[in-house]
Amino acid sequence: MPLLRPRVKRPDKPGPGRKEISASNQDSLLAAIVNWIPVEVITVYKAAMGAIPEDRASLRFWISVISIVVTFPWIVFATKPAGENIAWRQACLAPVAFTCWAVATQPDVVKAIYPGWESWMAFLVLGGGTLLLPILDGILKAAGVTQN
Repeated sequence: MPLLRPRVKRPDKPGPGRKEISASNQDSLLAAIVNWIPVEVITVYKAAMGAIPEDRASLRFWISVISIVVTFPWIVFATKPAGENIAWRQACLAPVAFTCWAVATQPDVVKAIYPGWESWMAFLVLGGGTLLLPILDGILKAAGVTQN
């Protein structure tokens, strides 16, 4: 069965049962960041947020929380080819990427939690997420969490 979404190709810490990726086949950092973003979850999330009235802040908040939680099993399922390991690092990083994206693009949900939220803060969240994702990937790699 073909993959339902791209699998990030990043180096793993050497060990038994791990697939080595040559340097020429590894994703660039930018490509990895783009593939960590779960666009399929974002599509459903944006459709739901477009259908739910803004005055239903509690429902919009819980849809956001559910979307963050659903991101992990979706990535596990959508990036696992038959007979290969689960892309655990991608599954762990995708909810972080989704959260950064959702916080930056849904100010009404953030304002319901933090009334002091201002639109310029979205830039900080997206920029911070762009820096945080590769750092977390390195931490997970050093901890022995597999990707390939």
